[in-house]
Amino acid sequence: MPARWIFATLALAAAPAFAANYATCILDKMPGTQNDVAAQAVYQVCLAGHPGGIEAVAQGSGSGLFGFNSGAACTAKKAADTRSNRAAVLIGVACRRLYDENGPWIEYQGR
Repeated sequence: MPARWIFATLALAAAPAFAANYATCILDKMPGTQNDVAAQAVYQVCLAGHPGGIEAVAQGSGSGLFGFNSGAACTAKKAADTRSNRAAVLIGVACRRLYDENGPWIEYQGR
């Protein structure tokens, strides 16, 4: 019985990692992309699977026990081996949306 509680607690703590949205799609498929043509294809696949795109992802929704401490930390890790500039930018956008609570863009969102 205690093993079930431990598993349930860990599953709930890691829930943002399992969330299927545009940003997690980008972070799953984009790292390591070698060229802009492939980056565009991944972008199209993720957008087709999640029509709301980045706007449908709640700001800071990736924060959790097993998430990154910041969007910058996520970007540094996920984009390190990515040669495509377009892919690196999309990874950075997804990381900052998931792991930064606020950003310089907040003032432009009417909040």
